[in-house]
Amino acid sequence: MIIPVSIIILVKDVSELGCKLWMQQRSENGPLNGLLEFPGGKIEDGELPISACKRELKEESQIDITHLEQFKIVSYEYKDRSVCLFVHFANGQELVPLNGDWFDFTFKSKSLAYKDRLPAVNYEIIDDLLDYLKKHLDAGFLEKIWVQK
Repeated sequence: MIIPVSIIILVKDVSELGCKLWMQQRSENGPLNGLLEFPGGKIEDGELPISACKRELKEESQIDITHLEQFKIVSYEYKDRSVCLFVHFANGQELVPLNGDWFDFTFKSKSLAYKDRLPAVNYEIIDDLLDYLKKHLDAGFLEKIWVQK
């Protein structure tokens, strides 16, 4: 059985060198305990991935968010479960979420600085998002990805 999960990556302080991503330390009785990850959780029956994302962000960090973008969908096999991750991102520049911290990422080293501190699937997600942000920044279109459609 594949578990549908929706996650959100809050992004701020994007510059020529990199940006900050907001993460929480996971607390569970399992292999992901203590790792840094993004807010999110299971998508309930009949719930849209974007609605689940907003709900989970509110539950985990007390943040109400109106605008977010779906970035990608990733399937991943853990030892004890299979998940389909609906990955979203949003401008976190003005947000003050609870229960986590902002972590610095550079466009050069990407997720490498957090080796062994993230769930394995998050390395690909972070690296792809950083590439996406860098391409938009270099093209002068960074602000367009935050504009509500």
